[in-house]
Amino acid sequence: MLICLGLLLGGCVTPGANTAGSGDRVRPGSSVRQGHELVSSSDNPSLAANVGAEAPLVFNPRDVESALPQMRDLPLPSSMKKNQPSRLYTGIIKNKTKYNVSVPSGNSGATLTIPAKGWIEYSAWTKRFDLTAYHNGKPFYCMKIVAEPRSHPFMCKKYDFMMEIVKPEPKPTKKMKRAIKKKKKDEVEASG
Repeated sequence: MLICLGLLLGGCVTPGANTAGSGDRVRPGSSVRQGHELVSSSDNPSLAANVGAEAPLVFNPRDVESALPQMRDLPLPSSMKKNQPSRLYTGIIKNKTKYNVSVPSGNSGATLTIPAKGWIEYSAWTKRFDLTAYHNGKPFYCMKIVAEPRSHPFMCKKYDFMMEIVKPEPKPTKKMKRAIKKKKKDEVEASG
């Protein structure tokens, strides 16, 4: 009966929810999680000032055990070691085609354009990554890049990777030998 009354009032108050802590009374119509009363921002206008601070009025999903799983229980790819610090890898991407191609930037949502027969300096934060070059909005060339620190000399500097965009030309078709028409002897003698 008490639970139904609480649901009708618009809250999710359960009996004994306010027993954890100092025995504060819970207002009807408010939510309680792990003994803390959660107040909406409409009830408390000064809540926006406390968003950056750790306050019991602000909901933090790390406080609720079931909101986020334990990070140590999740599998971690071998390429992303926690102890391994992230490093900025810088390399060269050469465009050896006759088209202007574009690649997505690794640092922002921007698009970098590589001119025909030109090159750009590209930065990435992971050692292995895939990169797709686009021409007129369609995928043009796919690259699998593995960075090796300071192993590629170019223009008096040492870069971590170097890639070339080369669109393969279609194979030349086999040319059929043309049959040579031989004139008949009587036609040759008649004309000659």
